[in-house]
Amino acid sequence: MSGLDGIFGLIGVGCGLYCLYGYYMLKFRGEIVESLFLPKNTNMKKCKDFQGYSSEAQVPALLLGIIVLVYGAVDLYNTYVKGVAAGLLIVMIVLVFAGIIFFSVRMKKINKKYFDI
Repeated sequence: MSGLDGIFGLIGVGCGLYCLYGYYMLKFRGEIVESLFLPKNTNMKKCKDFQGYSSEAQVPALLLGIIVLVYGAVDLYNTYVKGVAAGLLIVMIVLVFAGIIFFSVRMKKINKKYFDI
């Protein structure tokens, strides 16, 4: 084992938790985590309909958070507990990339709709 074993698993768990935190803040606190949902230097006061934005942005954040968190957990399990099939790791990596693409495309459309950016 080298010193960097499991680094991608830790990054996956951290990113997954951050996405779920963004979902939580949006759904239950009514706050936008700007670094997750909005481009840099976007004025949140220019939002046309916060409730609409909130309801539309929750699903992509929740899906990405779950997918990346599960990937991180599988990678950590593979590294430190017991090896898993290579096919499972490949499927998880493909799901992570699909989740990132879905999140990016969906958030771009939502931001354009509610912020004109």
